[in-house]
Amino acid sequence: MTPPAHACQHCGSPIPSGRTDTFCCAGCAYVHDLLLGQGLQQYYELRGNLLAPPVPAQSLREQDYVWLEQLSTAAAIQHPQQAELRLAVQGMSCIGCVWLAERVFARHAGGLRLVVDVVHGEMTLTWLPGVFDIVAFARDYQAFGYLLGPPRAEDSAATGPRSTELGRRMAVCGAFAMNAMAFSLPAYFGMPDDFIFARWFELITVASATLAMLVGGSYFIAKAWRALALGALHIDVPIALGILTAYAGSLGGWLLGVKGLLYFDFVAIFIFLMLLGRHTQQSALERNKRRLMQDTSIPDKVKAWDSSNAESWRSLDALEPGTRYEIKPGQAVPLASRLLDSSASISLEWINGESEAQFRQEGELLPSGALNIASMALKAEALESWESSTLRHLLQARRGQDYRDPGLERLLRWYIGVVLMVGVTGAVVWWWQGAGIAAALQVMISIFVVSCPCALGVAVPLAEELAVARAGRLGAFVRTQAFWKRLLRVRRVVFDKTGTLTMENPALQNPDALRHLNDEAHTALRTLVSGNLHPISRSLFDAAGPGRTWLHAAVEEVLGSGLSILSPTAQRWTLGRPGAWNITAAGDALLACDGQVVASFSFQETLRDESRNEVQRLHLRGLEVHVLSGDRPEKVAAIAQQLGLPADACHASMSPAEKAGWLKARDREDTLYIGDGANDSLAFDAALCAGSPITGRSFLEQKADFYFLGHSLRFICPLLDLAALHRRATRRVFAFSVLYNIATVAAGLLGHLSPLAAAVLMPLSSLVTLALVSFTFRRHGTPHGSQDSLGQEEMPTPGLETMVKRMAEGPVLT
Repeated sequence: MTPPAHACQHCGSPIPSGRTDTFCCAGCAYVHDLLLGQGLQQYYELRGNLLAPPVPAQSLREQDYVWLEQLSTAAAIQHPQQAELRLAVQGMSCIGCVWLAERVFARHAGGLRLVVDVVHGEMTLTWLPGVFDIVAFARDYQAFGYLLGPPRAEDSAATGPRSTELGRRMAVCGAFAMNAMAFSLPAYFGMPDDFIFARWFELITVASATLAMLVGGSYFIAKAWRALALGALHIDVPIALGILTAYAGSLGGWLLGVKGLLYFDFVAIFIFLMLLGRHTQQSALERNKRRLMQDTSIPDKVKAWDSSNAESWRSLDALEPGTRYEIKPGQAVPLASRLLDSSASISLEWINGESEAQFRQEGELLPSGALNIASMALKAEALESWESSTLRHLLQARRGQDYRDPGLERLLRWYIGVVLMVGVTGAVVWWWQGAGIAAALQVMISIFVVSCPCALGVAVPLAEELAVARAGRLGAFVRTQAFWKRLLRVRRVVFDKTGTLTMENPALQNPDALRHLNDEAHTALRTLVSGNLHPISRSLFDAAGPGRTWLHAAVEEVLGSGLSILSPTAQRWTLGRPGAWNITAAGDALLACDGQVVASFSFQETLRDESRNEVQRLHLRGLEVHVLSGDRPEKVAAIAQQLGLPADACHASMSPAEKAGWLKARDREDTLYIGDGANDSLAFDAALCAGSPITGRSFLEQKADFYFLGHSLRFICPLLDLAALHRRATRRVFAFSVLYNIATVAAGLLGHLSPLAAAVLMPLSSLVTLALVSFTFRRHGTPHGSQDSLGQEEMPTPGLETMVKRMAEGPVLT
């Protein structure tokens, strides 16, 4: 696919106004040039019409692969002849990604086999120990924007085990449904009862329906029972009612020899379709969850020393006041501690939103949640336990993921009551008229069968799948159920400032200074900043982009001054503030060679692309817009002026608890909160729904309703429009279901609804509702060229084929 002229050549995202090339960021430009330079342009052909996510800058920065060395060593010890390791992959999205992984893997000696699982975002490597260098492979693969991470625990929320379990149930019940239908058809076409295999066909049908009931029906029955036990009504309640009634009636009819009660084929097919719909709904969300790598800023264990200087690895809850421990570069200080080293460079952006580096001297406080942005590990002494730390309090705050919809519960209560009343009344009337108990039961069961919300159970998940897919093209990735219903209630949008409204790092104001650097200066600059987490270093890395570095040159960091390195030609290159190393010039950071200034860089906090326009569009929709920030009042006031917001809509110097308190005092389940730091965690819990940008150093994307990539906020209004489109599709499905149920229930009351008619009408009604949903999304999609289209060509919307394709997705073997 060739993206439109105004979209990024690599990922298809909109190009920010400040860039003069055809890419949205330096990461995409670098990966695109790398693919072409190494003859791997077939990646774009294989990707087809699928747009890729932008290449985040943090995925290209220097990574610490000590964990990978440890895992690979353990695997080689366990299997010295042929080692194997399963790893998580961030950035995997299509067959083009699989093809690229194959090519990168194949050029490393000793690699035997690579199994890539796109659905679960994992790969399994098999190699010859002592020959294959797995860390070299990881770094090579990372150059294309893909990060490898530790294998996800099977019971972790990030893995989405529910979808895997549901997929197994669905596959098994699909086989049972085919059996039940195949061995029921001869009876429908007039097979005589005395046929030699008639009894066997009947037994196979009964067994297939019974097994489908045990494997798949139990899933809905258990969920319905739990909902009723909590005093709530869920869509699974009428589904379970229909399954139980149809199976119980069929079993009774089979035992008593009443042909009109045999709905076994219906039971098996209905269970399969409901599982298919539910699997589609869950997998759409869990795919987005798996795109995220587990956050490594907060370690599970830290290196600690006891009173005799014995070294050991301890979990955070084993740390006590007085414990001496180590904080690696890029990691958060887990609990309030006293610095033991002579100096340290930390960031308080997780705590108060201020991204500037802070310096601490020996003996000074390292607050819980501070980030070590220096290039070396820090030693500290714990002043509190993990139990009482601020970071633990923020980490353990959890948003309520189960959103109860009072309107839906009222509707289900009314629906179930009417169905029960009509079914029982119809049976009583038929029995009263002398039709016999068998005929009366057939009328009642047929009404319960056809009134099962089959269409809703299949079509609504498809609407969820299409909405999630279209949101992904907007750069927003939905993670939670009921998000679209929550979004419809939003009347207030609240932003954090630093890293949310503004870019994560200060923006380089004089990019021409980079363009004038020669190759050696570029290499020196990249080597200096590629592994450093200081905001200035991150900004220069993002602006310069990855490229050639001096692999074996050691970068020295002088806290408070800057970075220094000795080149292969014995020249001393430095990057630091004016005045450091007795080098003085105008600017915020100076790149110098042997004491002579080579380039001067200036930086400024900058709004994300389209922030002002998006705030104006939100106002035009009648929504309140507020900014809550822990940053200084003068910086917040400057951002408010740029956004055109009144002073009383922007609040500065707020602690995490104050942000949450502000929301609780005003929220009436109508607030969307967007933030990126640990200081936003409590506010997330207080809001109706929440979103977070991907920063690579925050856990908020793991608990947000959605996360977003790229540099623009242009997706918010289209996301609200998408929620309205989702509602329009589901309302059309519901309207059709009402008409369908009225017609079929009337036929059932008249005695014209046989098991064959029910088995035929059920899948037909599902197909009609699927077509309604697909038509709604195609007909009412975001028009090309509109303000909210993100400048992208409208891509084909997946339809019914998407649901079928999900059944076939699985690991790819190379």
